[in-house]
Amino acid sequence: MALFNTDLLMKRTTRFYSLILLLLVGFGVMDWMQLVQNSAEASPPPDKQAYRLHYQGSLQYAEGKYRQASGNFERAFHLFPENFSFALAHGLCLGRLGNASEAKKVLEKARQLVAPNDQERQQKLAMATFFLGMSFSYADRYSEALPLLRDAVAMQQKIAQKSLLSVYYNALGKAILLNQGRNAHRRNYQPLHYHVHRRDMEKAFVAFEAAVKADPENTVALHNYLQLADTLKVSSILPEADTNQVQRREYKPTFINMHKTIISDLKLNNYDEMVFLLDISGSMVMEKVVCYGSDRFTAMKDLCLKILPEIDTSIALGIGTIGGVCDSPPDLWFASGGINRVDLRSKLRFLIPDGTTPLLTMLLRCPELFSADPTRSKSIFLISDGANTCREGGMDICEWATELAAKGIAVNVLTFLSTTSDNTDAFAEYLCLAENTKANIIYLDNYRCRLEPFAFDMVKTCQSKIPAMERSRCLGPSVKELWNVWVAE
Repeated sequence: MALFNTDLLMKRTTRFYSLILLLLVGFGVMDWMQLVQNSAEASPPPDKQAYRLHYQGSLQYAEGKYRQASGNFERAFHLFPENFSFALAHGLCLGRLGNASEAKKVLEKARQLVAPNDQERQQKLAMATFFLGMSFSYADRYSEALPLLRDAVAMQQKIAQKSLLSVYYNALGKAILLNQGRNAHRRNYQPLHYHVHRRDMEKAFVAFEAAVKADPENTVALHNYLQLADTLKVSSILPEADTNQVQRREYKPTFINMHKTIISDLKLNNYDEMVFLLDISGSMVMEKVVCYGSDRFTAMKDLCLKILPEIDTSIALGIGTIGGVCDSPPDLWFASGGINRVDLRSKLRFLIPDGTTPLLTMLLRCPELFSADPTRSKSIFLISDGANTCREGGMDICEWATELAAKGIAVNVLTFLSTTSDNTDAFAEYLCLAENTKANIIYLDNYRCRLEPFAFDMVKTCQSKIPAMERSRCLGPSVKELWNVWVAE
């Protein structure tokens, strides 16, 4: 008996090509081509898809869904293996899953991706070193983690970000405490535990003390510091360790000083020319900034009015707005140096909300707001709460970011959006804008009324408290400087 019917196969093939011919005639060749083009546009280009995967992985990682996060990080990394952030996240997640050897390969690749002339080179190298140290810590290979964590601390001490230094010191303290080789014990009346000598506890205590000094609002480091102070019967000498003061700081609105954080974190005073690009769409008046007691639009105006007088007078300023509909002219459009600061302040005060978010449309026009001088450093300071709503001939916002970078224009982003899955598209766009132009993103944590650099979200997940401890009796009453540290099996 024949394995297949040749006549039947020929008939089905003929029907298939007949159907294709009918479609071409029915739609017309041009309509068919448009259909294919629209279908292609419906799928995001590889670069934006990579940023979307990276963002989704970051959210899953923060929720402790490490295997799901690993899948997204790996896909983003394979789409763009030359992206430092993708390599960094993928490497840390591999380490978190206990695969320290693979994590080491990826994180060493991340270090190689940092260009010698990268302005953030030292910070990136410190983070890659820290993540490698954490990968060994997650695998309980503390003897290998310690030199890396110490190197990360030494590198971070030369950089301004003290909140990161605090996280590094806290991780170092925990690694010192748990670096006890193979001395795990189990007794009939006690679960698995390590023996820790007082001298190691004292070394860890010094690291936790340094963590609290670097960032008094690091509550995890504070917990570890106070726990060891109590265990060692050492009186706290740090005013930063006053738990009542820390609680008051945690709940005290800090909006009034946010403009200084914005200027510092986004390095706004490091440019020769800067243009405020402000989202004035209707959504900006729909949501509240809780700790400020007003809507995002009002908060944005007030922030800009506070930032304006603190921008160096040598910097040429301009302003543009994102609003209206896709083809409408912007409400404000002044080139850098084309408006004095008194008039700029007046324009800000009387700004009103209008329309949607044609972000790409305005970005396409933005280069005209800067001088043609290639020696002058330039930045767009984008404040927004939404994703692009208007396509420009099928051009993608991530593609345009590379063109802005070629013109020497950075896009620093402040967004009022929270880091949730609902905002994946917006953050994917912000990420590719900032990364491709060598700039930064900060977002407002509306619950704590604090500005957070998105690039440091993965670092913050490395915070953890030390386990419970009690004096050990395993080796008899004569050994008095030994404690049991309980470990998970």
